[in-house]
Amino acid sequence: MVHAIRVVVVGGFFLLWEIASGRWIEPFLISSPSKIWLAFIDALQHGDLITHTWVTFQAIGIGFPVGAITGIWVGYLFGRSKALAEIFEPIIIALYGVPRTALAPLFIVWLGIGIWSKVGVVFILVFFLNFFNTYSGMKQLDQEFVDLARLMGAGRWRLSFRVILHAVSPYILTGFKTSIPFSVIGAITGEFIAATEGLGFFIRQAAGIFRTADVFVGIAVLMFLVIVMNKIADLIERRVLRWQTQTESVRVQG
Repeated sequence: MVHAIRVVVVGGFFLLWEIASGRWIEPFLISSPSKIWLAFIDALQHGDLITHTWVTFQAIGIGFPVGAITGIWVGYLFGRSKALAEIFEPIIIALYGVPRTALAPLFIVWLGIGIWSKVGVVFILVFFLNFFNTYSGMKQLDQEFVDLARLMGAGRWRLSFRVILHAVSPYILTGFKTSIPFSVIGAITGEFIAATEGLGFFIRQAAGIFRTADVFVGIAVLMFLVIVMNKIADLIERRVLRWQTQTESVRVQG
């Protein structure tokens, strides 16, 4: 039933969009689903779309896992060491206050207009989200729970990976999933500023010559990337949190 309603809503939206284009709104402003589909096929056949998508995917594929792992690791260290947290937490917060997109020009100066400047922007965006979620989970961890595991003979390795990280895994996965769209934003922001390849460049170039259909093609591919990454994250979440009781919804009685 839910899927049927979803299909009707999406289908109705596209139908209204097709009708509105050219009849009520200038086509170059919003294009139309039919023109976007033709533009997608054309870009696919010429190979441009695949090339640009691959470049953006590479930036995300490198920056996202490195940023996520580093953020989780640093958040874990801060949670385990009070001294480390007291020294560096104000510095991390100060750096977090700087708009990450404002750092994109610096990364381009440092790393050039190639893929590595985009990797740097993706890394920064993903790092902070994973760091703060992991650190928040570490601060919420019950110390008695850790002491009990020690009394039961848990060694340092088992304590870290089988007890602590297991307990804070909901926080870690929340940061992991939240950072997915931001990794795409980081890559596209870098490509908007300076690039000769990538979906950001593809969209910027199309917008510059008022090819609205191509702009929507680029946006649609980005949406598809986010959806696929979210589905993968959902599979990981279900596997990692299979011990946790799942509820479909919470009913609040008024």
